Amino acid sequence: MLASSRLVKSAWIAVEVTRERAERVLVVETYIAVSPLEQNYDAGQYEKVVACVRHVLEKNPDIDRASILSMHRSSGCASLFRAEPAAA
Repeated sequence: MLASSRLVKSAWIAVEVTRERAERVLVVETYIAVSPLEQNYDAGQYEKVVACVRHVLEKNPDIDRASILSMHRSSGCASLFRAEPAAA
């Protein structure tokens, strides 16, 4: 994980529970775009993160799956939570 740790903002284990089963999910926030549809997407950097996530999953068979989230500054997602200006 050290090779791409500068690309990972944070990570944690979440549990998804349904009536039939419970899954442990490794959630990874990255500083990079994770989709070719996002601005500044770099396939090489994304592959580094994916390789590290796969390594973590191989070493920890109790984790069922992973989810990689983009938290880079250009995503614009934070703006969705800003209050809208008051109407004049």
